[in-house]
Amino acid sequence: MHHLHAVVFPTRILACALALLAGAACGRDSSAPAKPATQATGAPSAAALPTGLVERAEPAGTHAAACKAAARTGDEVTVVGRIGGSRRPFVADAAVFTIVDPALRSCKDMGDHDHCRTPWDYCCEDRDAMKRGMVTVEITDDAGTPLPIALEGVSGLEPLATVAVTGTVVEWNESGAMVVRARKITLK
Repeated sequence: MHHLHAVVFPTRILACALALLAGAACGRDSSAPAKPATQATGAPSAAALPTGLVERAEPAGTHAAACKAAARTGDEVTVVGRIGGSRRPFVADAAVFTIVDPALRSCKDMGDHDHCRTPWDYCCEDRDAMKRGMVTVEITDDAGTPLPIALEGVSGLEPLATVAVTGTVVEWNESGAMVVRARKITLK
C-alpha cells in the first residue's frame, strides 16, 4: 500500500498544479483573497518546517521557464520565481505552493492597482507562457509526503515574494507540470 501512495501522490500534486493554473482568473469577483494560515494565537507558525529551510538572502538561480526547459526528473536545481500563478498559490493544508517565472508580469507589475484584487494570479498573462513558466514547490517529510501545514505567511512566504528554491525535480511530465522538492528556500 505504501508503494501505491507513492504513485498516487505525484498525480495529486499534478492535479493541484493544473487546477491552480486552469483556475487562474482575474480577481474581479467579490471573494476576498486568502489570508495566511495561522495557529490559535493568530500568528503564522514555522514550527513544523525543517530548521534552516528558509533563509534570508538575495534569491539567485535559474528562472523558472529556463529551469523547466532544461531540467528533468531527478535533477538538482535552484529555480527562481515569484509566488503566484493563481488566486490561491498556496495549498491550504499542505506545504505546497507555486512559483512563476520573474519575467512574467503580474497585474501589480502593470501599474493598475485597482485592476485586480489578486495580482499574484497573473490573470493578464498568456496561458501558454504561464504553463512554461510555472513550477510547483513542495516541502516533504522523509517519506516524500508534503508536510501538513499551510505555508502562506510563514517565514515571509507571501504571494509575489521572489524566492529561490533549491531541491530535486521529483516530477516533470508531458502535460508540463514540474514539481521541485525543496531543501532550501531563499528570499529577501
